[in-house]
Amino acid sequence: MAARGQNSGQPTWGVYLDGLVEEHGSLAAVAERMAALHGWREDVDSITRALRRLRLRGSLPGGKWGDRLLRTFGLPAGVDARLRFMGSYHSRFVDLPVPLCTDLVQLWDRPPTSESRAGRLWLSLARATLALRARQPAEAATHLGTAKQLAADDAAAQIELALGESLLDSRARPTSVSTALAPVPELLRALTGPDADCLRARYVGQVSHALNHAGRIDEAEALHFALPDTTTTHPFARSRRANGLAYARFRHGDLAAALEHARLAARHAGDAGHVRLRAMALLMVVRVAAGTAEAEDALARARTIAHALEDATLLSRCDAAQRGRLP
Repeated sequence: MAARGQNSGQPTWGVYLDGLVEEHGSLAAVAERMAALHGWREDVDSITRALRRLRLRGSLPGGKWGDRLLRTFGLPAGVDARLRFMGSYHSRFVDLPVPLCTDLVQLWDRPPTSESRAGRLWLSLARATLALRARQPAEAATHLGTAKQLAADDAAAQIELALGESLLDSRARPTSVSTALAPVPELLRALTGPDADCLRARYVGQVSHALNHAGRIDEAEALHFALPDTTTTHPFARSRRANGLAYARFRHGDLAAALEHARLAARHAGDAGHVRLRAMALLMVVRVAAGTAEAEDALARARTIAHALEDATLLSRCDAAQRGRLP
């Protein structure tokens, strides 16, 4: 048994098989299903013996039987959820320091997780986000390229991929809406719940970024205004909506409304424990309230968060806010 605090949740082959046995009743039942799905090319006893050998491989490559096991049963729901947590930009995984996130991704990048399609997909998306936070766009593009080969049957992953590609595109063409975003509205229709709220808000943010740079402030503001904003809407999405409205009001010279929205964005982020998102909202306060004690305090708090997260991108945004430069 692992000591307290030493169980990462990342399964070994033995843990994976134990979960399947608990679900299906016995190792023989697991073997029988595999035999049936593969046309009974091997008998149940042979498969059972192979699975017993696989159980002892820990986190070593699973070979033929590991591959068959994963293709037959996929990853356990809890493992899949953990991988999606690491690969989703709107999760609280980005509220951890970059070096710690890197260590956790490396810990999970081993068999059986790394030999599953879902594992490779979401770990690639996680690495792309980490590269973006470290201001390494070329490395991010490489990881997004890997994810693109694996995301075809997962709407949420396809949206994550499109948003990542759009972010990279915006650096070269800030006034154009990236073509990578074209499939996102249709993909969003297949999703419901908190993830859908967050992905929709992020999509609107990416489109609005281009519209704002093109001087189409009213259109960008309308997109943010149309986002849901109820007590059941995920706080991350509510914070992004409020921050988008703050930016629009700021550009229109309505500083009172802009400051109200920026403070609301910081509150929503803080309510859900989204530390990095709170820093982004605080930086909007800095721009709107420039030259005031509130702006000075907000910048100091945002910079403290950026240093704590060891986040190079967030630190660069703190520097830009201090200079009074809009993103």
